[in-house]
Amino acid sequence: MRRGPFLALFAVSGAAALIYEVVWTRLLTLQMGHGIAAASTVLAAFMGGLALGSAIAGRVGGRLDPVRALRLYAALELAIAALALLLPIGLIALRPLLASAYAEGSGGSTFALLRLTSSIVLLAVPATAMGATFPIASRWIVRHASRAAQDAGGLYAANTLGAAAGAVLAGFLLVPALGLRGSTWIGVALNVVAAAGAFAIARSGVIEDQSVVEPEGSTPQRKRKVEPKGSPPPEREARPWLAALALGVSGFASLTLQVVWTRLLVLILGPTTFAFSLVVAIFILGLAGGAAIGAWLAARSKQPAVGLATCLLLSVGLAMAAASGIDWALLLLAQFIARPEIQFGDVIVREALLVGGLLLPMTLSFGAAFPLAVAVASGRDATVTEDLGRLYAVNTIGAILGALLSGFVLVPRLGLHATIRLMTVAVALAAAAIVFTAGRGRPRAVVWTVGVVILGGAAWLPPWNQLLLSSGAYKYAPAMRGPGLETALTAGELLSYREGATGTVAVRRLAGTVSLAIDGKVDASNAGDMVTQRLLAHVPLLLHPNPHSVAILGLGSGVTLGSALTHPLTEAVVLEISPEVVDASRFFEVENHRALADPRTRLVVGDGRTHLLMSRQQYDVIVSEP
Repeated sequence: MRRGPFLALFAVSGAAALIYEVVWTRLLTLQMGHGIAAASTVLAAFMGGLALGSAIAGRVGGRLDPVRALRLYAALELAIAALALLLPIGLIALRPLLASAYAEGSGGSTFALLRLTSSIVLLAVPATAMGATFPIASRWIVRHASRAAQDAGGLYAANTLGAAAGAVLAGFLLVPALGLRGSTWIGVALNVVAAAGAFAIARSGVIEDQSVVEPEGSTPQRKRKVEPKGSPPPEREARPWLAALALGVSGFASLTLQVVWTRLLVLILGPTTFAFSLVVAIFILGLAGGAAIGAWLAARSKQPAVGLATCLLLSVGLAMAAASGIDWALLLLAQFIARPEIQFGDVIVREALLVGGLLLPMTLSFGAAFPLAVAVASGRDATVTEDLGRLYAVNTIGAILGALLSGFVLVPRLGLHATIRLMTVAVALAAAAIVFTAGRGRPRAVVWTVGVVILGGAAWLPPWNQLLLSSGAYKYAPAMRGPGLETALTAGELLSYREGATGTVAVRRLAGTVSLAIDGKVDASNAGDMVTQRLLAHVPLLLHPNPHSVAILGLGSGVTLGSALTHPLTEAVVLEISPEVVDASRFFEVENHRALADPRTRLVVGDGRTHLLMSRQQYDVIVSEP
């Protein structure tokens, strides 16, 4: 069956998929904006296509013989490559329609709906083809329900490992060196390699495992090298709904926690491309390693449902354990950065070790859940491909809901700390349902005990030091080095602290100075940078012979807007992506002269680049400090 080479090809396919996701997200957010709504829309459309493709291919793939399935897989890889080349053309064609719906920033739900629809139109077809590759590839690899967990787990692990490599390549090498177009061509080349390899394996037409049960309606293989070695292993009792519940909750929790941890680690590592790529790569790497471990466990477990529940409990238990050490991790990294001899490369290595220590245990547990869920769901050889497609689709749908709700609802409404506790409770309840339904004997009692302990831990999880978390230690620690580093980072009075969809905004008073920080970095204050904030408005408006309108990208403290309004303008449009910054600007009303209340001011809460791209309005002066 040439399992090893095909797993390598599927890893190559995973790398191509993540390269495309990075490129497509860049392309669509350049056109639609960098707000959380745009980013979540792109992610949901992409993952929705994956789920649809997996569900459809799961039903179709079970009716194909393995060689025909392999040929179809190769064709899907070529189709993905072709569609990747066409997507930028579609983006250009949609731009006039989006600009019309934007309606100078007042498009509201009409623009949001069109943005969602256009994302689905652009991404659904290639993403559906990507989602179809897993169940179709499973038809080649997986032959018996009794081995579905091991075989599908290995396939999932190989694809996810390739995806981790693709995330690192795209973030660190391809996009910076080759740009979006060059990166796309690398993805196309990888798809072609995967297709060519699959066609080469299919041409041999040899199936080494001769105990295969042919699907209904398929044509039996004409040539077989080895005589059958007995009947297939006995089919086990299947609980597909239970496995689907577990993977739906697992997908939801893992994506929600990925969003939460990305936001948390931005406060510790800084909002840089390197930090973001580290978090994503380690998260995916953990899922891949966990899938491999889970496949090994599934082959040896007499009660895979108990193993599945245990993995779910461990994942949220380890997430809580890591969350309890946030303050310690921030101080540890700050003390390292504050050392004068430290170079940039040393910082990256230390950050990678820190992120790995925090995230790998949790992600390994989440990754192990997939093959164990397959073991719980698989019962009949004839339906194994359809079962795998359904499980993959449900897991992806859970991930979509996690990506959307975490950004739009959970983090803005509950905050990062409470979201972790909520995920712990949700996953623990799902684990309890699994054990109650399918567990038995002493293992069941052990899992119940672990679940009670973890729920108790969720109630006990200590709060973080918000002064420390919003201190920007990644940037300011070198200026505060010494034995009193923690005292220096937490000095002052915290007037406001809000965790929003696009960033964490804090307002602090220290020695009479009020400062506004976004993700730890001070972006405005009523002290040292007042001259800068004012001159940003005065210089261009004084240079213009007769200014009537101005657009200001970024509200911040509102001082730049207030300074602009001292000129005889008829309109000042201020574009601010974060509602939390708008709320924080009220602490600077003395300095900005209550600029937002001025009748000439028009506030647009959204992405500034999108407004300038989609709007037909012209401005005499445009000010962009960010």
